Amino acid sequence: MFFGRCQCKIFLIYIYIKKGVDFMARRNGSSTLSENVTKILWADIMAGKYEPGSLLTVSELAKSFTVSVAVVREALTRLASQGLVLQNPNHGFSVKNVSEVELNNIIEARLINESKALRLSIAHGDLTWEADVIAAYHKLSQTIEYEDENEKLTIRKEWLEIHRQFHYQLIAACPNTILLDICRRLWDLSEFYRNCSVPQQSARNGRAEHKALSDAVLSRDANRAVELFREHIQFTADIIFDNR
Repeated sequence: MFFGRCQCKIFLIYIYIKKGVDFMARRNGSSTLSENVTKILWADIMAGKYEPGSLLTVSELAKSFTVSVAVVREALTRLASQGLVLQNPNHGFSVKNVSEVELNNIIEARLINESKALRLSIAHGDLTWEADVIAAYHKLSQTIEYEDENEKLTIRKEWLEIHRQFHYQLIAACPNTILLDICRRLWDLSEFYRNCSVPQQSARNGRAEHKALSDAVLSRDANRAVELFREHIQFTADIIFDNR
C-alpha cells in the first residue's frame, strides 16, 4: 500500500514536471519566433521596405511570416522599444516618421557619445580588437551595397548587417557598457534616416570613407578618427536635408 501511494505521487510529480517542461518549450519556441520576426522586420524597415509612417498591420504580417498574431505583436513591441516603430492604442503599429529636428538631435547625441566611445576603444583596444576591425572592414569592402528591386534602388540586407557590425567593432573595445548601449541605439536610429536617402547616395564613396576611418583607428590616431567619424555622419545628414 505504501509503495502504491509513493508510485502514485511520483507519477503525479512526473505529470506536473512534464507539463512545466512542455509549457517552457512552447514559451521558448514562441520567444525564438518573436526574435526571428523582430530581426527580419528590423532589417526590412532599415532597408526601406516600409516607408516612414506606413502602417504595420499585425494580421497581415502574421500571415506573411506564418506565425501567430501574438508573435508579431511581441516583435513590433520590441521594435517600438528601440524607437523604430510607433505604437498607438487606437491605430496599432506604424513605422516611425522622419523629422529634421529629431535627426539633428540624433546626430548631436552621436557626436557626443560615439566620439567618446571611439576614443576609449582606441585607448583600450588590444591586438585581437585590431584584427577584428581589419576583418570587419575587409568583409564590408567586399560586400555589394545596393541592388535594384522593382526599379527602386535599395540597400542589400546583407550589407546592412555587415555595415552595422563594422561600426560596432570600431567602438567594441570601449570598457563602458552603458555608453556602448547608448551608441548602438543611436546608430540604429541614424541608420534609419540614412536609408531614407538611398536614391541620392548611390554615388557616395562609402568604401573610401570606411577605409579612412578604419586606418585612423588602427593607427591609434583618436583625433583623426573622431574627425572622420564626424564628417561621415554629417555627410549623411546633409544628403537627407538637401533632398527633402
